[in-house]
Amino acid sequence: MSRLDWMSPGASGPLQRLVRDQRILFLIVGGGNTLFSTLLYAGLVLLLGPQVPAVVSLLLAWVASVVLVFFVYRKLVFRIKGNGWRDFVRFCSVNVASLAINAGLLVLLADFMRLPPIPTQVGITGLVVLFNYFGHKYFSFRR
Repeated sequence: MSRLDWMSPGASGPLQRLVRDQRILFLIVGGGNTLFSTLLYAGLVLLLGPQVPAVVSLLLAWVASVVLVFFVYRKLVFRIKGNGWRDFVRFCSVNVASLAINAGLLVLLADFMRLPPIPTQVGITGLVVLFNYFGHKYFSFRR
């Protein structure tokens, strides 16, 4: 096996050899992405300061994490072939819906109710993870 064979659709990579259950792989990758996105969000909130609405930091963190995690899910978790653009559009549609839920709750709780934005976002993230799991499992990467 060449060094790149594990990246081909259907081939088992290092992560798949350690964890065989796709649901667990999804949660591991999603957890890593959630951690990345949350840390990026927190860093942006701190960097941009209170004069910038928290939702601006959310949008910037969201774009970066969606693009990165699409490729990881497609190659490492679902190992699918086919039209990558179609998959990306479907993936983005699920993520846009979850972003709308996330942003709506964040605006309501952090901006209007004045709850602290970072712990508020951490709480909202739990709901968004569940929504994303079912959306990607049954829509984005369904074959």
